[in-house]
Amino acid sequence: MGKGKYMIKIACVGCSWTEGVQHDGKPIDKQETYPYALTRWLKQKDINNTVYNAGRAACGISFYPFVTDYLLEEFNTDIFVIQITTHDRSMLMLDPILDKEKKMTFGWDEDDVQYYKVWDNNTNLVHLSPGIGASASKHSDVNQWSDFVKHLWETRIKNRVTPELTYDAFKNYVATWWEQSKDSHYQSYFYYQQTYTLIDHLEALGKKVIPFYWINYKPKLKTNMFPVRQFPSIENLFDDATFKSLQIDNGYHFGKEGNTRLVQEFLGPQVLETMK
Repeated sequence: MGKGKYMIKIACVGCSWTEGVQHDGKPIDKQETYPYALTRWLKQKDINNTVYNAGRAACGISFYPFVTDYLLEEFNTDIFVIQITTHDRSMLMLDPILDKEKKMTFGWDEDDVQYYKVWDNNTNLVHLSPGIGASASKHSDVNQWSDFVKHLWETRIKNRVTPELTYDAFKNYVATWWEQSKDSHYQSYFYYQQTYTLIDHLEALGKKVIPFYWINYKPKLKTNMFPVRQFPSIENLFDDATFKSLQIDNGYHFGKEGNTRLVQEFLGPQVLETMK
């Protein structure tokens, strides 16, 4: 697989750590992302490959099945790299007035023959991250994303949904979500259940899956429905000092050096092992 004329296709699904977006919302150059580093690393190993960067900043696990379904239909990728994001994220689903905005939509750019960027073009949902939730709450000192909360309302909701949702109502909804759901049993349960279901469904389709966490922290969960599975984390790949030195902001994001080492020391060898 990947040798000769056959082109192995690898999809990277994740949040901003995969897409290459810093904590302040600014993107890094594509050549600094780990999906791009992966396609170059495999090429150096004489492995024909195409990598699809389907990372989406701020998204949660509940969004992954939608972009994965698109990747299967559009590209029928062979290997899925699943960068498991944190548990404290969700989506606000909307019902736009315009019919053309009601369906899930994605797109892609072919940056070169081996690297594609897959885009979330949906206007019928709002990704809810802890930073956005805290910025909307009166009970939080966080205000970093306050302007972005207003931007979301103006671009996704104002005069676009029915019944009408005022800015204050939207802001209160986001704040309530953040205040009431964080670290709840409900949130933890569906975090694991959705992650495992996605992996199992892909493997049932005959796809190879490489799941990993970025940071060590994971919510505790006790349930009789399924055992909690263990996957590697990038934080554990390095010692504490090195992991911190590779971060380019306070959101655990890597730049070129960190993502290159991630591929060299973990992801690249994992892909090679998967291809055997």
